[in-house]
Amino acid sequence: MFQIHGQEQWKLVKDKNGIKVFTRTNTIMSFKEFKAVMEIRASVDEFLSVLYDVGSLTKWGYNLTEAKLISRPDELSQTYYAVAKAPWPYKNRDGIYSNVFDWDKKGKTLTVEIELIEGKEGSDRDLVRLDGFGYWQVNVVSEDKLEVIFQMQVDPGGSIKAWLANMFVTDSPFYTMEGLREMIKEEKYKGNTYNFLKN
Repeated sequence: MFQIHGQEQWKLVKDKNGIKVFTRTNTIMSFKEFKAVMEIRASVDEFLSVLYDVGSLTKWGYNLTEAKLISRPDELSQTYYAVAKAPWPYKNRDGIYSNVFDWDKKGKTLTVEIELIEGKEGSDRDLVRLDGFGYWQVNVVSEDKLEVIFQMQVDPGGSIKAWLANMFVTDSPFYTMEGLREMIKEEKYKGNTYNFLKN
């Protein structure tokens, strides 16, 4: 898990519809870090099915207009490219996202490391490249209930001022979590199983 030194305590900035959003500042970036927490009725396999379905990220990821898988060499890792809409007059943002999946059988916890990495995908487009890191943490509460934690530290790059970018650290995690909660109900994510979750 990524660790940041010089962190402040988390501050609750939104508590609505079963989703809590926290923010804090740190000494690494001038942009706030966010953490969102909720409980949903779903299984770990269903959650994983949603994350593997990269092409559908635009249906639930906040302000995402494009998303496509670059590679998935095995069940434990994937890389994808995504474009996010920025407010006028700023240029849209893009990023290459690396995911690494880890299952703690004893603790019944799935961790998905998120890191924005360098790469050529999208480099020929007039977009601003994002930088950052974070994770999903999914804790099994019961057979059909999960606690989902989504935490990210993102630098939007370019000329966006910190105060403007920090306005979106509340909306982005909240609407992403709302979208995930609805998306995971879709029938296509039911009944899938993954080998590494059995080990």
